[in-house]
Amino acid sequence: MKLKDLLSENVLGALPSSKLMKMKWNPVTGKKSQVTEETINEEYIESMDHKAIDKHLSAIEMQWLDWKRGSMTEKSDIKPAGDELTHYILLWMRKKFK
Repeated sequence: MKLKDLLSENVLGALPSSKLMKMKWNPVTGKKSQVTEETINEEYIESMDHKAIDKHLSAIEMQWLDWKRGSMTEKSDIKPAGDELTHYILLWMRKKFK
């Protein structure tokens, strides 16, 4: 049993971690928060060639859909493969966007 499960909010009140700003991806649990269009400030994207960016993102989507529809793709592989692709892209972006 985890320590957090043992601690009750009735005894301690709100845990300090509940007041912290949440990360988009938790490296411990691997869980991702939901990013919505409302959470994205497009000020910087609009100053870039966002149509070219969308074109390249669409190309990644097409690669994903081609793989997903492929004859060798098992249904049970889709979720972990999507997570792996997302992680791969995020790691690449973190390395390049410094």
